[in-house]
Amino acid sequence: MKKNKLLYILLAFLVLMNGFFLFQHFKSIRQDRSVGDRHSHFIAKQLNFDAEQLQEFKAMDKAHRSKIHSLVDNIRVSKETLFNKLYTDTVDDSELEAITDQIAKNEKAKDLETFRFFKALGEMCNEDQKKRFKSIVEDALHRNGRRNKKGLSRPRDQHRPPPLKY
Repeated sequence: MKKNKLLYILLAFLVLMNGFFLFQHFKSIRQDRSVGDRHSHFIAKQLNFDAEQLQEFKAMDKAHRSKIHSLVDNIRVSKETLFNKLYTDTVDDSELEAITDQIAKNEKAKDLETFRFFKALGEMCNEDQKKRFKSIVEDALHRNGRRNKKGLSRPRDQHRPPPLKY
């Protein structure tokens, strides 16, 4: 009887731990998806949009995210197709060229979409907002270090581990 009681306690403990880890996993997925929202809120807050601008910004942002999401999905699928070729016996160079051309085409479309979004965003700003917008963009483009997941700045020369020596 004591063996069964111990097993039930252990089983309950394991079920609780699984529930905890599932909760943490799904919580982190939700937080990863909201990263873009944080950037949008940052821009809207920094530019101090009025109600009309905010409404226009939200519509632009939603359309932009939809386009970018589609392009990122296409890139991911193309890269999966490309790297699945590692496991085939023969690889046709023209097929590899076609896949990498498609990846490049989608990357180009993503960059153009991002540029057009920020161009439209700048155009909807008033003169004071345009100055602040220019400052935000320049800070983002000319940052000395990149931010890691914890938001800490890291110098550019330390973004990768040192090469392995054989």
